[in-house]
Amino acid sequence: SAMLAVSHDLIPVALPMLSLTTSLTALSSGRPVVTTPRAACTMRADSSRRDALVTGSAMLAAATTAVSSASAKSGEFGKIGIFGMSDISSPYQPGGPQSGPDATFGYKKSDGEFLAKGYQKDVSREKKSFLESSSRISSLQPKIDSKTWWFLRDELRIQAYTMRSSMLAMNGVLEGEKKEAATKAYKKYWSEIEAFDLACKKKEPALANKEFADVLAALKTYTDIAA
Repeated sequence: SAMLAVSHDLIPVALPMLSLTTSLTALSSGRPVVTTPRAACTMRADSSRRDALVTGSAMLAAATTAVSSASAKSGEFGKIGIFGMSDISSPYQPGGPQSGPDATFGYKKSDGEFLAKGYQKDVSREKKSFLESSSRISSLQPKIDSKTWWFLRDELRIQAYTMRSSMLAMNGVLEGEKKEAATKAYKKYWSEIEAFDLACKKKEPALANKEFADVLAALKTYTDIAA
C-alpha cells in the first residue's frame, strides 16, 4: 500500500482536469486523485464532433436555401439553346405543340417534303414476305403424312406474326370493294389456320388433312385478291 500511495503534493496538478465537485470529494476523502491525458482527449474529441455537426448543419441549411431560390417556378419547363438555335421548350414553341399530318414529333414540319412521305403505300417488302410465308405454309403436307405434329404447330406460330402483319399492310393499300373482300378473306384464312392447328393438337390425320385443304383454299382466295 505504501508503494501505491501518491503524495498530496500532486493533487493540485490534477485538479484542473476535474470538476469542482469531484475535486472536493477527493480531498475530503483523503484519497489521492490521479488523472490521465486520455480523459482530457476524450472530452476534447466530443467537443470537436459537436462543433463539426453544428457547422455542417449550418452549411447544409445555407446550401438548401441557395438551391431553392434558383429552382424553376411552378409550371415552368427547362430551356436550352445550342448551335445557334433559340431556346427551346416543347410546350412553348411558337404556335404551341403541333399534331396532324404536317407535324413531326410534336413540332411543326420544317421546309421541304417529308423524306418518307407515302411509305405506307409501298408494300413491296410486305408482299415478298407474304409470298415466302405462303410457300412455307403450302409445303406442310409431308409433315402431315409423317404425323410430325410438333413441327406443324411450331411452323404455324413461326409464320403467324410476320404473315399477319404483311397481310394487314397489303389490305391497307386497297380501296373500296377490293379492300372489303381482302379483309373478309383475311379473316377466313386465319380461322382455317386455327382449325388446322387444333387438328394437329388432337393428332388426328384425317381431320388434319381436311383442315389443311381448307387452309390452302382460303390462302388462294386471299392471294388472288390482295397479292
